[in-house]
Amino acid sequence: MNPDTKKRYDVDLATTEAGTPGGIFMRQFWIAVYDSADLPAGRAKPIRIMGEDYVIFRTQSGVAQVTARRCPHRGAPMHLGWVEGEEIRCVYHGWKFDCSGRCTEQPAEEPGYNEKVRIRTYPTGEHMGLVFAYFGEGDAPHFPPFPEPEGEGVIEVRPSTEAPCNYLQCFENSMDEVHVAFTHAPGGTHAKIAQDLPIITAEETDWGMMRYGRRKTGEVRHTLHYAPNAVRVFVPPMFGMGGVGGWPELILIFTPVDDHNCRWFATSKVHVSGAEAQTYWAKRREMEASAGEFRPVMDVVNDMWSGNLVYEDVRHPQLARVQDIAVQAGQGRIADRENEFLGRSDAGIVAWRRILLRELRAIANGQPQKKWATPSPDVKPVMGA
Repeated sequence: MNPDTKKRYDVDLATTEAGTPGGIFMRQFWIAVYDSADLPAGRAKPIRIMGEDYVIFRTQSGVAQVTARRCPHRGAPMHLGWVEGEEIRCVYHGWKFDCSGRCTEQPAEEPGYNEKVRIRTYPTGEHMGLVFAYFGEGDAPHFPPFPEPEGEGVIEVRPSTEAPCNYLQCFENSMDEVHVAFTHAPGGTHAKIAQDLPIITAEETDWGMMRYGRRKTGEVRHTLHYAPNAVRVFVPPMFGMGGVGGWPELILIFTPVDDHNCRWFATSKVHVSGAEAQTYWAKRREMEASAGEFRPVMDVVNDMWSGNLVYEDVRHPQLARVQDIAVQAGQGRIADRENEFLGRSDAGIVAWRRILLRELRAIANGQPQKKWATPSPDVKPVMGA
């Protein structure tokens, strides 16, 4: 870019580092941090969220808790320790902490000294098979951050995946309905929503943004984009499912690991029950059994990037994810938004950037910010296809 050319964005839209406008904005919300099923009782694990390191553990009674990464005594990593009942003990000198951060035991210290010591803990909750934490100042907002889709069905959490790029380009991709007709055309299951190219419009709501995709038939697809990083939408049946279970209602969340990497969390409600649900889970087990024959998502993506695999020839149980990451992370670790040519089909992206730019400028200038509402269960996506 010519150094004399005025920059399109006067604040950094992509960063979520602590203390930056983007980091302050993101920390106003609950952030998905872990798949619940991957955190067994009595285990502690390290996590990295928005460029900072933490520990997540599950107590013996099943409560998930996020804490600071290091013990306040000498800075040892807390995940190296072990969970005792409802508390976690540091492996270095045995200092033990409860879920409120209170130090309850110091084996080699004078009685009462433990009352002077705390480890920082973060509000933590679980919803639809995912663990969320709040990293901001003050009281956490209402939990859960979004409603469970109504109606009978089963909750299914798809394995989380790390993508080697900034979270915002993944979130923006969720606003781009037109890419489906091209990115997901080879071998995919998206044919029904790729028959014609929709006209995209979007409007701000008190919880984020509603996006509409109007087709030639007059049908309109409604997609919910929950601030700051989640999308709720009906999607075609998973690749390999043969249509069993119909179209699940998917909530996809893009959590920043740091400014150059993000993790995709996906939870869905599949509207099946009774015998139909049994058939669905049997088909899922069958698909999972065959999944071991396929290579990890990023191995496939790297071969596509190197030219060793032809894009349209790829087949994979997580085909849509392979295709999306190949394109989104292929934009670079942080997309170059200064040199884009946005068009009519990018109306959702343009609308969200205006919202994000307004909020980050307000933070940077010390001005009032929007008071975000918890999404109402009455506002739902529409398949529109």
